Amino acid sequence: MRLMLKQRLFSWFDSYDIYDENGEPVFTVQGKLSWGHRLEISDANGRYLGRVQEEVFSFLPRFRLYLGEEETPAGEIRKEL
Repeated sequence: MRLMLKQRLFSWFDSYDIYDENGEPVFTVQGKLSWGHRLEISDANGRYLGRVQEEVFSFLPRFRLYLGEEETPAGEIRKEL
């Protein structure tokens, strides 16, 4: 499956729409005010799916992935030397 990311031009925070190969919206990503970057991901119907949260106090960039309303990370993205 190929996805296309389209950033909204006029928004205070990061805001993206993600479309499938047919140009149909699949996901919406909204930046939220938080300590560090926080992106909330919803499906095309507006149902909350999860979030990406930046770990602020780390030497190299690190982001934790959360699914649904869970407070336990489902995964992590980090930069290594």
